[in-house]
Amino acid sequence: MDKVYFLDLLKKFREGTTTPAEEQFIQAYYAAFESQPDVVSLLTAAEKQRLKNNLHAGILEQIAAQEDHFPAATTPVRLWLKIAAAIMILAGAATAGFLLLRTPPAVKTVVQSRKVQPASENNFIQLPDGSTVIVSPGSKLEYPASFDGQPKREVYLEGKALFQVDHQSVQPFVVHTGNVQTTVLGTSFEIRAMPGMKDITVTVIKGKVQVAHDAKTLGILSANEQIIYNTSNKEHHQLQLDAKAQVAWQAEDLFFDDVTMQYAARLLEERFQVTVSITDEKLQSSRFSTTFAKEESLEQVLNSICTFNNAAYRIDKAQKTVIIYSR
Repeated sequence: MDKVYFLDLLKKFREGTTTPAEEQFIQAYYAAFESQPDVVSLLTAAEKQRLKNNLHAGILEQIAAQEDHFPAATTPVRLWLKIAAAIMILAGAATAGFLLLRTPPAVKTVVQSRKVQPASENNFIQLPDGSTVIVSPGSKLEYPASFDGQPKREVYLEGKALFQVDHQSVQPFVVHTGNVQTTVLGTSFEIRAMPGMKDITVTVIKGKVQVAHDAKTLGILSANEQIIYNTSNKEHHQLQLDAKAQVAWQAEDLFFDDVTMQYAARLLEERFQVTVSITDEKLQSSRFSTTFAKEESLEQVLNSICTFNNAAYRIDKAQKTVIIYSR
């Protein structure tokens, strides 16, 4: 029995707003709480007596209804059997009412969220679905600890971030920036929605995205296309540009925030224009955190990563390939 719910019903009882089912429930269960001061203190003496009278009357009604099932009550034992049966019937009805009244409505599962707010350097993070994001200093990205069971992979951004999203046709990826939603079909793109600025800018490096304001589609972007939406006058325009030049900020100092080797390799490919292979599956899933300065060379970054993960590497500069392997 839920005492908090019972106390809520007592409050409604005092205000005269209980339904018949709720009042029957209170009557059947009042005796169970009569010895608890925090329950009975809510009622006046008259209200307590009213409940007792109603409960007694209900029991007598049940006794009368059972006359066809019991012979005449010639002994106190028989009388108490009738009373017990009546109490059980009342309690059963009240319990059924309780279950009906207490059945919670279907609600959306609430998943604990995580928040990234870099102060002085880019943060490279890995989302629960394997997608990666570079979040610029002064920005804020909020996302759930898991996308499991959710119809969409939804994240919330204030500021500037570069996304590389893994394609999942059954679970779209949506970035919310105020009332603007960017829906992704598996791509690399940048969003700028800086606090205090009227323009929200979406730039696609590769792949395709759909940008909408509430339910109205503003445009569908492919590689090297950009849309700028003005939150003040609600106008937007779409243009073509060199997307890689637009996102040059990603080459600044970078904090790797608890990412796997596999996804760190993805960023190295983007930054240094090489192909990175990791030969060991266990090494691919190895996680680490560290910071790299923008002036560090590929070799310096690889030395740091491999030191963290007890690995080694080979570089073929002619082929622009890197192989990372366990020691």
